[in-house]
Amino acid sequence: KKLNIINHLKLEKYLKSVVGSEMPKEFPLAALQSQAIAARTYALKLVDKNKLFDLHSTQASQVYLGLESETAKINRAVQSTNSLALFYQNELIDAVFHSSSGGRTENSGQVWKYQLPYLRSVIDYDQNSNKYEWTNKFGSAELEDMFSDLGKLNGIQIINKSNTGRVLKLRLYGTNGNKFISGKNLRKKLQLLSTKFEIDLKFNQIHLDNKTVEDFVSQSLPPIPTDYFLLVKGYGAGHGVGMSQWGAKSMAERGAGFRKILKYYYTGVQIKTY
Repeated sequence: KKLNIINHLKLEKYLKSVVGSEMPKEFPLAALQSQAIAARTYALKLVDKNKLFDLHSTQASQVYLGLESETAKINRAVQSTNSLALFYQNELIDAVFHSSSGGRTENSGQVWKYQLPYLRSVIDYDQNSNKYEWTNKFGSAELEDMFSDLGKLNGIQIINKSNTGRVLKLRLYGTNGNKFISGKNLRKKLQLLSTKFEIDLKFNQIHLDNKTVEDFVSQSLPPIPTDYFLLVKGYGAGHGVGMSQWGAKSMAERGAGFRKILKYYYTGVQIKTY
């Protein structure tokens, strides 16, 4: 009793929408060309003749919004890079990308299971990103609803961070007990832009930060006021691995071509026709 609608289209036509759906249309041509090659590579890697369809139209694969995302500039970016893809030792790479890393991209092994030789951490040039720094605030009622198994949240402590400052593991302290949670799961639960963040839990006049919370929690806790809140200060948007779109924009504005941009964010790759 359901319809599964599958859109069949040529790869180059598909890319004209994906580039405009994934990257702001006003970005410089070299950044859009870099996005076109990364998106082409990503799509080619997922094409499988044995599946009902190759790609989702959402972030589950790459965002595809159809004709509305096409512009003359984007079409030029796709056409001028026609058939070019990214390879490492003659194999198509997993050309992941993200919006903004918050100052430094991440090693793939810190975010996912495997460390790939071409997905290594590099300094990012995303300081002009509109998501370079952000702040989220969560009230006590929201937090108690999200972590109902813990009761009231008495404290939160970052246990482990990656080399680039992404939160890998946290400990939550509640009136009903304590528990560990990964940075990725907390990001999902609180709908944060990235896992690169710092936390402050504020209790009325009592101020707890990452350094003092454990000492505080180990002591006998005073009654928790009902109006406590969690302040999350974060950096960047996305998983932080591979090409940074805002970094690509900045490099393009400084005169870098798409080859230089791609070889910077994907270590040791070749750019050639597939």
